[in-house]
Amino acid sequence: MSRHQPLQAQIDELKRVLGDCEVVQDPNPFEDASDIIERFKGGGYDEIVIVAPLSVIAKLTEAGVRPLWAEMETIDEKDFNEYDSVKVGGRVYRFKEFKRIRRVQLEFEPL
Repeated sequence: MSRHQPLQAQIDELKRVLGDCEVVQDPNPFEDASDIIERFKGGGYDEIVIVAPLSVIAKLTEAGVRPLWAEMETIDEKDFNEYDSVKVGGRVYRFKEFKRIRRVQLEFEPL
């Protein structure tokens, strides 16, 4: 669930971890967490990789969905390659690994 095409390194890692699988991208904007849940369940998917605000991800986990998160690291532009890297907003990021999100917890304190 992302407007960005998955990197080949991400597809390869999903296939390594999950076995023979089909990766389907849904680049369409979503309304809210319930819209994502409806598409996920309606599509009959086993897993979902999410790129969304933390508030949306929190609602997903509260509803029992445990999405995958693509952990990325900032790298120098000279180290960019199309296999595992992406340029976004003047920065370059390299895919590191997938992690499963179990919950989102925000802790606040008064000003």
